Amino acid sequence: MHIRLPAARLIAVVAVLVGVVAVGAAYASTQMSGKVTKIAIATPAKDNDYGWNQQGVKAARAAAKASGASIQVVTNIGYDKTDVVLRQLASSGAKFVIAHASGYDTVAARLAKQLKVPMITYDNPKLLGKGYLSNITTSSEQASYLAGMLAARTTKAHKVGILVSANDPNWFKMSGGFAAGFRSIDKKSKIYLAIVSPTGYDDSAGGKRVAASVIARGADVLFCMGDGATFGYLQAIETAKASHKVWMIGDIGNLAPIDKKHVFLSSVLWSFTGAFKSAIRDINKGTFGTHGYNLSLANGGVSLLKTHYIKAGLWKQIQKARAKIVAKKIKVPVATTKAAVQRLIK
Repeated sequence: MHIRLPAARLIAVVAVLVGVVAVGAAYASTQMSGKVTKIAIATPAKDNDYGWNQQGVKAARAAAKASGASIQVVTNIGYDKTDVVLRQLASSGAKFVIAHASGYDTVAARLAKQLKVPMITYDNPKLLGKGYLSNITTSSEQASYLAGMLAARTTKAHKVGILVSANDPNWFKMSGGFAAGFRSIDKKSKIYLAIVSPTGYDDSAGGKRVAASVIARGADVLFCMGDGATFGYLQAIETAKASHKVWMIGDIGNLAPIDKKHVFLSSVLWSFTGAFKSAIRDINKGTFGTHGYNLSLANGGVSLLKTHYIKAGLWKQIQKARAKIVAKKIKVPVATTKAAVQRLIK
């Protein structure tokens, strides 16, 4: 059936329809880019790991405080209920949801688009959607290069270890950066690479096992990556019976508060605070999802922790190398596989 309307009525109907569309568009825009008044973060494990989970929650709290927003924290959710938790956080009034694990990427990308609530994911720079989806990547190999320099100047046995909890591209990037930094000073000493298991992030017993095996081969500086596996690494180093003192270089977090045996030399720190703050600003401006956020030496997203065990002269040398990396006078290689790391070790 075709219905003809008088011109005046037709104009009125069109005006109403245009108004409805405008209101709908405005609502969608508000949902996607309205001022952030509440932040939510979901982590796979507990936030007492002195690593990934703790640093994420700490940064989220700092970003929320800086922006005057409230925060909701849900930890230790694992990976089997990601959809339910992220959906609940998005529907609880959060204007920014941090899906704090690369294993959450697929679910977070789908829900962000569906619910039009801004979410941030990890490690995949292709995950962008204007108004609702962005990502965080790292140049962690840059700070790891400095850790390699530190290890080369610290080892007395001329044997060091790289301990990796899982087959994770981030761990391999850091391992490769460490190897490159070490080799920039020492071409001959042995570097042992040991992996707990393909997915041993939180395997403390496995961490202790591989650390003990590398120490038994004579290594006296261990670069340790691992989330929960970190506690096993630390225990093995604390109880090591070796001819030389064994030092630990950690990752992501600062283990100094639990270093009872004085073996914690340094750590490649990750700070998400700057990235979270930038994301919030972009949500408020309506530009969220047009680009990702990278943690680098230049923006303070990654850094090497200075402890009182590092002598002033050595720290000065490390800072000179840092400046050269930032200025792109030193190009740190990026390794994302075990094979690539082994080539840098050799």
